[in-house]
Amino acid sequence: MDPTIPRSDGDGFRARGDGGSDTRDFSSDSAFGSRGFGDLFSEFMEQGRRLVRAEVTLARAELRAEVKKASAGAGLLAGGGVVLLLGALTFVAFLVAALAELIPVWASALIVAVLLLAVGGAVAWAGLGRLKRIHGPQRTIQTLKEDGQWASRTAHSMKSQMHGHA
Repeated sequence: MDPTIPRSDGDGFRARGDGGSDTRDFSSDSAFGSRGFGDLFSEFMEQGRRLVRAEVTLARAELRAEVKKASAGAGLLAGGGVVLLLGALTFVAFLVAALAELIPVWASALIVAVLLLAVGGAVAWAGLGRLKRIHGPQRTIQTLKEDGQWASRTAHSMKSQMHGHA
């Protein structure tokens, strides 16, 4: 996560996480008492915008990785389809003709069709298995939950401090 993104430290609020000198503790009365609500709200909104931008960047990175996995699974699925088609076109005529020497033509065509469907189904099943292993952006979901908790605590703290000084 971006070190300039504000995070709750459990006891109060750290305005910046980049080691800068702006590390006010907004949980104390003096921090709220010396600043107006407009200043606090503006800072809160700016930090919220930074959080949203950071979350979007994280989501893009995670989704890019998942798209690569999906591409591999879809490629296998498409490859399986191509193999099915080529196999059907190439071997159907040969196998039907070869089996027609021993059994009726309709029976040889049925046997060849069942074999091709079994092989094609197995390849397609492998592709679906890969596609099912794709998951959502787990880190983004977790950090969004944390950001929501931070925003709630900060807003609650601001509200209680402002009511105490109104």
